[in-house]
Formats: sequence, structure tokens, C-alpha cells
Amino acid sequence: PERPVRGEERQARHSIESLDALSVDIARMIDHDAAAELWDRYNRGERNVFTRRLYTLQGQQAFDEIRKRYRADREFKQTVDRYIAEFERLLEDVSRDDRGQVVVRTYLTSETGKVYTMLAHAAGRFD
Repeated sequence: PERPVRGEERQARHSIESLDALSVDIARMIDHDAAAELWDRYNRGERNVFTRRLYTLQGQQAFDEIRKRYRADREFKQTVDRYIAEFERLLEDVSRDDRGQVVVRTYLTSETGKVYTMLAHAAGRFD
């Protein structure tokens, strides 16, 4: 028999499922060409490049909702922080290779990279 799921586990699972559902939508809410251009500028050392221009109109609304939820919902914040940390660890690993920057750019402009971009932006990582 399955053991009962504790409240904390249920909450964490809900946050992860919520993030998974969001991620599909997030990837569609980011302008691909703008994302590629902004990451190139950011990686050249330019700061304050991530603005709402990156997002479609629907994406701007989602960004605002994610930022608000990130600040208000502890479980959601922890889930987002884990996602960001895992993605950054992946980028660090692939950047060690001699083709590293090409691979990093590919990851950053992929669907998961777009999710990372919006979550990290909403979490204040680029402020």
C-alpha cells in the first residue's frame, strides 16, 4: 500500500507540477530572436539587458504573475531556485568544453533555456 503523502511533500509536488505546466507556456511567451540577442549582449558583459521587451504581451503578464508568486509562495520560490541552480550547473558543465559557448547559447535559447531566463529574471537574478 502507498504511504500517505505528507503535506509538505504534496505542496512540493504541486509546486513542481505547477512549474512543469508553466514551462510549456513560458517557452512560447519569449521572443526567440530577442532572447538570443539579449543573451549575447549579457555574455559580452552588458548589464540590465533583460527587460519586458523579451516577452510577448502574454509573456509580460506571466512574468508579473511568476514574480509575484515567487515573492509570496515559499514552496514555489524553493522550486524555482532549484530549477535555476540545476540549469546553471548544467551551463557550467557544458561551458568547460572547447565548443562551450556555442553549446551554452544553444541551451539558453532552447525551451528549457527560455524557462530558465524567465524564472531567473522573475527571481531578480539579472537586476
